Amino acid sequence: MDIFNKSNIDKINLIRKRLRTEFGEAPSLNDPALMDSMLNYWVNSRDAITKSQIRQLMEQVGEPWQSRHAKLIETHSL
Repeated sequence: MDIFNKSNIDKINLIRKRLRTEFGEAPSLNDPALMDSMLNYWVNSRDAITKSQIRQLMEQVGEPWQSRHAKLIETHSL
């Protein structure tokens, strides 16, 4: 699946809005490391809704992001 289709862009913009509220900043859509940044914010966020939205995004875009997110879940649940 193409990462930058309308559905995913809408989800990314929703997440970016929540990140700006929580962290005072959010990654740019032009950032080549956008998806890596989203994973980093998932690790650092204390907001359950933001974390859920990022998880849903990773599931929507599929591999390799879905697996990378799953590995983070395993790492941070220990």
